Amino acid sequence: MQPSIFKQSPLMRLLTFALTAFAGLILCSLLAGIMTLINPSVTASSGGVRLLTVVQDVLIFIFPAVATAMLVSVRPARLLRADGGFPLMQALLAVAGLIVSMPAMNALVAWNESLQLPQSMAALEESLKITEDKAKEMVELMAGGNSPGDLIAGVLLIGILAGLSEELFFRGTMQRIFATLGASGQSGEPSPAAAHAAIWATAFLFSAIHMQFYGFFPRLLLGAYFGYCLWWSRSLWIPVTVHALNNTIVVVSSWLEKRGAIHVDLNTAGSDNPVAITISLLLLTGIVVLIHRMRKCK
Repeated sequence: MQPSIFKQSPLMRLLTFALTAFAGLILCSLLAGIMTLINPSVTASSGGVRLLTVVQDVLIFIFPAVATAMLVSVRPARLLRADGGFPLMQALLAVAGLIVSMPAMNALVAWNESLQLPQSMAALEESLKITEDKAKEMVELMAGGNSPGDLIAGVLLIGILAGLSEELFFRGTMQRIFATLGASGQSGEPSPAAAHAAIWATAFLFSAIHMQFYGFFPRLLLGAYFGYCLWWSRSLWIPVTVHALNNTIVVVSSWLEKRGAIHVDLNTAGSDNPVAITISLLLLTGIVVLIHRMRKCK
């Protein structure tokens, strides 16, 4: 029997995570408020939004993840799955799965964007659309213009930093904490049912926290994909890599469009082609099966 890596009971782990996440949110809000008082136009410029994004990612995502791991575990890196190395073949397959899924994912995006609520919920629908537009405006402001500097900033912030910080928070900490609520034995390893439940619960919250209803279902499935990549590889660096690559592809394609270098929107490519969607799903299924077969059992 393996010794437990935890200092606390499962419920205390969850409470610790909730408290550290709340503390991070308060710290971020206070710092953002101070920055806005010093410079009221901070949220109206790309530089200001980028600075606030760094503050948000560090205090709301990275700080709670690292603090929780250190408080609840005698081996924080083990809890976060940050000590699992970098299984190269699984990483390559996970990246390939992301790429081949694009036509099917784009079709899902188009379907999600076309959803309409009943007439009785017209006010809610209007509110959701306003929130969606504001979120897109902030991302556009963060990405900036079409200069090489804007590309570098976009890749670093939207691609790498967001991929790392969100995966530390959601998959490395939240999913792992949820899974240990159904852990069996002293090692803290979850049962398959607990692992599945943790993956989908985390994916739901991952999508919901972005406050973008018209992108909810694609982000839900993407979050689940990241979750299974973590579970089967036992390495946080696989979902971090795939998440960062996914965001970077969006940043680079948007930048190239602004410069007139490409005239194809990668966010819609293949979305209206049944053959492309079918092939996409078949290839993705095959890749997921391969990643599952390569899973680490220890």
